Amino acid sequence: MKRCQSRGFIVIVVKMLRIFPWLVLQMALMSCSAVQRSTPLADPLMESSAPLGLVPGSEIKDTPPPQAPRISQPLEREPRDSYLVMGKRYQILDDSFQYREIGIASWYGEKFHGRLTANGEDYDMYAMSAAHKELPLPTLVRVTNLDNGAKVEVRVNDRGPFHDDRLIDLSFAAAQALGFASRGTAPVVVEAIDEINHPDRMIVEETEPPIYLQTGAFSNRESAERMIGAVGRLMHGAGLGDIRVDILESDRGPQEAAFYKVWVGPIGSTADRDELSRVFEQGQIGKPIAVQLTR
Repeated sequence: MKRCQSRGFIVIVVKMLRIFPWLVLQMALMSCSAVQRSTPLADPLMESSAPLGLVPGSEIKDTPPPQAPRISQPLEREPRDSYLVMGKRYQILDDSFQYREIGIASWYGEKFHGRLTANGEDYDMYAMSAAHKELPLPTLVRVTNLDNGAKVEVRVNDRGPFHDDRLIDLSFAAAQALGFASRGTAPVVVEAIDEINHPDRMIVEETEPPIYLQTGAFSNRESAERMIGAVGRLMHGAGLGDIRVDILESDRGPQEAAFYKVWVGPIGSTADRDELSRVFEQGQIGKPIAVQLTR
């Protein structure tokens, strides 16, 4: 009887030893599968989702397009006049005095909410802040949406957007205040607020706020480029060829094609504005739309 029990025990042990390697293999495969599923598929430097928690009383009707690579941690501190991102070195301006630039604004939101900005602060998507490639940190700037004239003042405390055709990356709150949070990008003018950034260097004499002229809006870039050629010839003929001309893309949302707008400026005086308007009308370009920035 004891011998039979011993045999039975030995048989059970042998069967367990045969099954054990198979169990170990299955557990290893399950573990690998779990690891693979938990690995993020998206590039952690890319923003592609709209914020889940919105400002009370507001909504976003569509999702903004994927945005340019951004830095979500403090950048290298040396050398102080430049920094390196993805193999490219960016130069920082010595100061922001009299800075003014025209270009495309984008925005970044939930994915970076709470992460560190380039100057070591926590990014708050509901605060009035921005990222810029060149301006010293921090700098206070005024941003004007050229599509609707809306303005905001924001504090630049981060670096970006690292995309050749974009000038500034705004917080969600700032983009919402400017009226383009549902689209993703907008043509803007960015001006440093000298009376706050450099109160000791303010010019006492009063100067006219800068003026911009929109000479056309087109559904394709080729037409906008032809307009730039015609505008340039007329401006040179009037002795005003040193005034800048740009093509800015206005994003109208995922369901509509973008507009390519031709902007002339900044124009330093109302006299030059009136002269250019007259020249453009006589040159059969049509009457331009004037936008004067307010202080």
